Amino acid sequence: RCDRGTMASALLSTDDGFPTQSSRQQHDTERSVLETIQKNMKNPTIVDLDSSSPGASELPVLLREKHISFLLEGLEQLSGSYACLDASRPWLCYWILHSLAILDADVPPALLSRAAKFLGKCQASSGGFCGGPGQLPHLAPTFAAVNALATIATPEAIAIIDRPALLSFLLSMKDPSGGFTMHLGGEVDVRGSYCALNAAFIAGVLTPELQQGCADYIVQCQTYEGGMGGEPGNEAHG
Repeated sequence: RCDRGTMASALLSTDDGFPTQSSRQQHDTERSVLETIQKNMKNPTIVDLDSSSPGASELPVLLREKHISFLLEGLEQLSGSYACLDASRPWLCYWILHSLAILDADVPPALLSRAAKFLGKCQASSGGFCGGPGQLPHLAPTFAAVNALATIATPEAIAIIDRPALLSFLLSMKDPSGGFTMHLGGEVDVRGSYCALNAAFIAGVLTPELQQGCADYIVQCQTYEGGMGGEPGNEAHG
């Protein structure tokens, strides 16, 4: 019977007889990952930090409590090194809150309330969310903010989303191609489709008008390789 390790070996990439620097790097990376998979397949025991079982030090261990402590500290305040992400502040909230939810962490209600209020300050009066208070509304932070508020999931957090204004903003971002522009005068690509449709679905404003032409645009992003490009005509990308 073919085990998962053997199946993983079958998925290794090939350079079709034309090796390049990037194909060699890809091969080295895949081999490193495969060795880890095969090693853990031989001894798949899940261990705790204080485990003394044989081979425990060789197994990957999720430092759950340390991750939670780090995330809670980050939700309160980040260091100056994060200043370069000033236009991505809803994303920081989303990444932290989503990670805490995955880790099933107990987050103080007061901290969740402050996070929700901050995201409210990132909401544009015309609809949609900005990368930070007073910035330009953009589909990427709109996705992040809506999903962060949905992750908090308190009545206070859900009520912050101005649903009529959000729908108006999303409709204003629609492009004649069926896709969405990321912001006023911005680029049109499949990220826009995902961000807009996801935010609309989560907020309960996914109307037929908003969906019109979306599937056709996404199909145009499909390539002969079988994947999807960022926009029609681009190579497939993960």
